[in-house]
Amino acid sequence: MFDPLEPFLGKKLLKELLDKLEQFKYKLYGKIPLKFYKGKPTKYEFDLNFGMMHVTEQDCKGLSEIFSEVNKKWNTQMTYCIYPGKEGKREMIMNVRGSPKAPANLE
Repeated sequence: MFDPLEPFLGKKLLKELLDKLEQFKYKLYGKIPLKFYKGKPTKYEFDLNFGMMHVTEQDCKGLSEIFSEVNKKWNTQMTYCIYPGKEGKREMIMNVRGSPKAPANLE
């Protein structure tokens, strides 16, 4: 049974979201390959490493549309944030939080 507070426990929603993110065309870079950052998804969240890139307002709007569409379909509360990696390589990381139950800290 699907639990919207543990959305990545099953693989269907995770696959759907990752497929949409993989097909997304960023304004300056087009499609970029998905690469997990610091391990595979937990039942609550995951991080993607975008590498060195600039994220535009247009990109954020498009990503928000993807999350809104998937949230509506699956009755979930997924959110995302994009932040610089801490390893000094100028990487941009996307944290996807699938649930309010996700840990509050970003590493």
